[in-house]
Amino acid sequence: MSVNITNAYARYRSQSNALLDFAVLVAHAVPALKTEIQAVKAGTLAHLPRPDFFHKSNRSTPDDLLKTEAHYERYLASYVLLAHFSFFESFVEDLIKELFVFHGGEAEFLARIESRVGSFLARQANEKTGAKRKLQDSDKPAWRPRYRKYSRELDDAGFRFPAELLAPYGVRSLIGKIKNLKAAHIPDLLIHAFQLKLSQTEIDKYHQVRSARNAVAHGDPITLTMRQAVEMNRTLRDLAVKIASYMTDNFFVIEKYIP
Repeated sequence: MSVNITNAYARYRSQSNALLDFAVLVAHAVPALKTEIQAVKAGTLAHLPRPDFFHKSNRSTPDDLLKTEAHYERYLASYVLLAHFSFFESFVEDLIKELFVFHGGEAEFLARIESRVGSFLARQANEKTGAKRKLQDSDKPAWRPRYRKYSRELDDAGFRFPAELLAPYGVRSLIGKIKNLKAAHIPDLLIHAFQLKLSQTEIDKYHQVRSARNAVAHGDPITLTMRQAVEMNRTLRDLAVKIASYMTDNFFVIEKYIP
């Protein structure tokens, strides 16, 4: 799936790639360190190289390092998951904020839709067509073919129906929601605010990743492998690509020149 690059997606992709590169570096470095520790213990190496950044510390003996090394995959997988999920959360929030900026900022975006809806309401208040009048009666099952006919006539004439007239409230609610967006609400926001089609499998996989992230963050007992962490990262990256592609195709469209 191709993606028209936004700043939010480009930043997320860069962060995600850098995180994976770092994990690969650690996965190379730890086995090499373990080999050197074994050489020190065997007497074939005088001492370990001084560590970067902690060269004044003598607290970590070879045995101390081996104790940490025994669990390093779990630590690395956990921290990779924590970081990547944070990057994904920021991506969604930043993408929506970038959308507002694209449309002139929150205030201008909201003012424009309020003005358009106000114009529609003013025009439609004086609309006395028979089609509109017929749709203001109670819904009679026998009249449904006629209701469809009248609805098509009004739609062809540019009439705005009640749900469309609620758009300003939707934009205002979105602005408020993004100021305090919770990770648990991201799928619902994308589905209901932007009409993004997410399968139940995609939603379930997202929440599984979120639950694992929460367990790590709160210190709950959880054992992650790097294979699992990489798979969870892939889930988030695939979702990010889908979100970015959909949003750029449908919402990053200049609208301030429409009549």
